[in-house]
Amino acid sequence: MKGDCRTIMQFFTYLSGSFLLIFLLYVVPSTAAEVNMAEVRKLAENPVRTILLEAPVLRVNDATYQNLVFKSTKPVVVIFYVDQDQDSRNLATLMRYLSVDFQKKITFCIYEVAEKRPIPNDLLARLQKTYSLDKVPGTFFYDNDKGKIELEREHYETPSLREYRTPKMLLWKTYYETITKYINKDILD
Repeated sequence: MKGDCRTIMQFFTYLSGSFLLIFLLYVVPSTAAEVNMAEVRKLAENPVRTILLEAPVLRVNDATYQNLVFKSTKPVVVIFYVDQDQDSRNLATLMRYLSVDFQKKITFCIYEVAEKRPIPNDLLARLQKTYSLDKVPGTFFYDNDKGKIELEREHYETPSLREYRTPKMLLWKTYYETITKYINKDILD
């Protein structure tokens, strides 16, 4: 009986994932027709530093994080990455396009955790303690409410959203379109 339940749960997990994929591919309207996926794939072959070299992003570290992220009057997106890691590269290509599209409304920051994997355990522990970073790459979104203080929150040192999924090239354009739509509708309303 236990094996049957596990098989049924695996089937429903697969089925729900399939429906999500179908929804994202066919129901979400296309808004990123101008994105050339051949260019995105070629770009993703480079280290993150190269991908974001000419992008409107700020490089942050422990010394600058407070001023550039917490004191910003705009919403802030921070990506923690490993320079020569494929998931980080895929995420960096997405950030490159989004940072160009939204540079006047959102501050985009990057934090290089390491050049290559594996990341030393003591470094991961420090990042977990300092930023509550659970995994690399990781994306943090801080909704700084254009400098206004919300009464229900004393400060913005906790991200409004943490995301650890990264786009695979197969679904990259869908990620881009969905995030663009979300930012326009729910963030920049």
